[in-house]
Amino acid sequence: MKRVFYFDNVKGILILCVILGHTLSATSTYYNFDYDFFKIIAFFMMPTFLFVTGYFASKSHKPPLQRALRLFKFYIIFQILITLYYAFVLKIIDFDWAFLFTPRYTLWYLLTCACLYLSEYLIKKFEFKKLFIISLILALGCGFIPFINDFLSLSRTITAFPMFLLGYKASEIDLMALVNKYKKPALIYSSLIIIIFLFNSDFFTFKDTYLKYSYYVYDDPFTGFIKRLILYGLFFVFSLAFLNIVTKNKTIFTKLGSQTLYIYLFHGAIVKTLVTLELLPKGSVIGTIIAYIIAFIGSLFISMIITKAQNLRKENEYLNKKLLASKYC
Repeated sequence: MKRVFYFDNVKGILILCVILGHTLSATSTYYNFDYDFFKIIAFFMMPTFLFVTGYFASKSHKPPLQRALRLFKFYIIFQILITLYYAFVLKIIDFDWAFLFTPRYTLWYLLTCACLYLSEYLIKKFEFKKLFIISLILALGCGFIPFINDFLSLSRTITAFPMFLLGYKASEIDLMALVNKYKKPALIYSSLIIIIFLFNSDFFTFKDTYLKYSYYVYDDPFTGFIKRLILYGLFFVFSLAFLNIVTKNKTIFTKLGSQTLYIYLFHGAIVKTLVTLELLPKGSVIGTIIAYIIAFIGSLFISMIITKAQNLRKENEYLNKKLLASKYC
């Protein structure tokens, strides 16, 4: 599929936000500071990522099952590798074979996306409006079921489905036209919300935005329901505003947007290593900045090596096919 500069720019910026969120999560514990103010990036970060994932899924010529199996394979491989690394190198967890069913750190996204790819068979059979309403009801209602949590990334998959569905149907419902139409209101509302949060940032915690916990973690489950309901509104407004400020031209983020998978997979382990082995300086600000830079550059470097190796393998396969074909000409 031909690369689209706009969506690569979106993904490039988002992966920088994802690294920031995970870096802050790790260093806040290390330095003992509150990083909840930065949850503003979570109001558009993963919702927009899921939207873009849905958009690209709708354009793919490969069968959903093939794409899902590819991600399942990635999940199993990296789940095993990272678990072994955490257990026997960093020694921050105990090894248990049950680990396969509970994704490590950032790996939930692989499992969720694999399931969302399989949902395409369902998406193609139902009218968008009805399915979108049902997806929201399920996303809001699953919080009342205590056992839907990190296990097989069930809660994340159910709550991610509305964003993925919007992306998948974006072309069909001409969603990008609506994005452009409501550019000013989205920017104004998101700016006002940011100002409100400057003075009252305690209503949501960063963990609320994960949408993986049942409502029973709160004193009153109804509070959790109201928070999730409001969060979906915030996701829509902030994602709308974010999609409007991203340029359609080729930028420094464009190339980065094509490298997001491996950056996503490796940056978390790099941050965990820096924090666990206490390799960061004493100052929380400079330490967090250094952790962010190392996580970004390190994961990008690994991504470039893997991508280069994959391209070389494809070139070799292509040349071998040509040589084989020439023998029979």
